[in-house]
Amino acid sequence: MGLLSLLSRSRFRVRLIHAAAEKQPQIDKRAFSEYIKEKCPTLADPDKAFYFPPWLLPHGDMQTIYLYTQHYKPAGCPVDYERQIFEFSDGGKAAMDWAFPRKSIAPDAPLIILIPGIAGTSFDYYARSFIHSIMQDNCAYQVVVVHSRGCNGVDLKTPKAFHGGMTSDLREFVKYVSKETPNAPLFGLGFSLGANILTKYIGEESSSCKFFAAASVCNPYDIDKTVEEMCRPTLKNRYLYAAALTRSLVSLFADNEKVIMAGNEDLDSARIMESRNINEFNEAYTAKVFGYSSVKELNSSGSCVHHIKDIRIPMLFLNALDDPMCCQETVPYNEIESNPNLILACTRYGGHLAFFEGMMLSAWLPRQLSSFVRAMVESKQKVCQQDDAMSTKHVEISSCKNLDGLGVAM
Repeated sequence: MGLLSLLSRSRFRVRLIHAAAEKQPQIDKRAFSEYIKEKCPTLADPDKAFYFPPWLLPHGDMQTIYLYTQHYKPAGCPVDYERQIFEFSDGGKAAMDWAFPRKSIAPDAPLIILIPGIAGTSFDYYARSFIHSIMQDNCAYQVVVVHSRGCNGVDLKTPKAFHGGMTSDLREFVKYVSKETPNAPLFGLGFSLGANILTKYIGEESSSCKFFAAASVCNPYDIDKTVEEMCRPTLKNRYLYAAALTRSLVSLFADNEKVIMAGNEDLDSARIMESRNINEFNEAYTAKVFGYSSVKELNSSGSCVHHIKDIRIPMLFLNALDDPMCCQETVPYNEIESNPNLILACTRYGGHLAFFEGMMLSAWLPRQLSSFVRAMVESKQKVCQQDDAMSTKHVEISSCKNLDGLGVAM
């Protein structure tokens, strides 16, 4: 292979950032990164981990726009859901969509809790394509998509909806699921703003976290910087990304205006409806309702970047450097490298949650996430088997001691 070919190919290699191997936790007698390299070669092996964008969608903007069109084509990745309406401690409600018939899956099967992006749903393509991929393992997993309040057909029951750093609802979801499926190992998977909420929650819980492992995809990390970038007066923001997100938030307010205004009479309804970007909406509604003194305080306190140092479980972060919504300047390379429990995988291309490849525009992302989930589940099961073996051995030794005390010949 010629030098030019090697240099060209290196542009598409998945770049990994992590702590030195000797500092990482041991998984199956290997460093975390070495274990992932073996179990997830197309994600972590330097000789096999490449992401080549399709020539039809060569950069992030085109990939992201194309992804949006796939949300309305469920035939490509059909997933059947069983809906459950969850009620929070304050009376609010949100949808929990369980993938596939739950009765056909063992109650102690690993349970993946999936958190979509801002106002996202279980029907978004990135969610469906991942579930379709992981379910190829003959129903070896349970998957539940947890939604934000007011999303996916469930009306608001309280004046408060959600914000990008709100972890209290996820905490209630996890507590409930842990009680309902006490023997199921929990894996967390977050996309976009859902990745920020998941990461922040895991950092807040630290050593008490109920997830045994997790993955974050296209995380904004620093909401203040991300929103600031999206509020710049560019054509892309004005007519595409920021405009679309702002419309979804305004629409949520309009659909639930009566409930929201009943508990917040000091809000200016007209001002909220006329919001032109995310900061204007957050200033008129979100910061006031959640008791923040300013939008900057809201965004800063909700950013997961401040909590990465406290994560105590194995976690994968995956970002595309041409992501038009979560700019590469916010990726916390140093913070992730400083925490031995974390691995960051970066691709040069892929857009926001897209990562299409080949002539058929197939999905590269679900295969990588599925391989990581399988690898972490396998390591968890080995640990459980070892614990069971040690427990059995301990019982046998104790029995021998008891029998010996009774004068029984062994």
